[in-house]
Amino acid sequence: MINKILALSLVLLVSYGCGYEVIKNHNSIAIGGIKFSESIPSSIKIKLKDIKIDESEDLFLLVDNYGIKERKTYGGSALRALEGELKGEMTIILQKDNKRIVKQLVSIKNYNVTELNPLAEKETVKKLEERIQRDLVQQIIFEIQMHEM
Repeated sequence: MINKILALSLVLLVSYGCGYEVIKNHNSIAIGGIKFSESIPSSIKIKLKDIKIDESEDLFLLVDNYGIKERKTYGGSALRALEGELKGEMTIILQKDNKRIVKQLVSIKNYNVTELNPLAEKETVKKLEERIQRDLVQQIIFEIQMHEM
């Protein structure tokens, strides 16, 4: 019985002494509000619904200027496209009190263009766009977490 009490007190002392704290996940992020520009696709809006809106918070997020650009690299003896690059860009504005922080978020993905089937290439581009959108949402969540610290 005494050993159990000593072990329990030792565990409590060690966990209290090392600064044990519950880890926050991205679902616990709370901001005052989110506004989207017209260029933001609905898939990004749905993914950002995980962020809790709390009217008492004074941090506001404006998501603006979303765009995907495609670039192909040409070469070889036939001078045809060898690889393609998709670049997703988005601007976010974080407002707290009277301060505005403008961040340009970028995600770049490369893919092979040597596919003979053009429909398969279109599907590859579509999947990469989804991956880019997911990356941009993760970057937004990271920026909000860094700003809250």
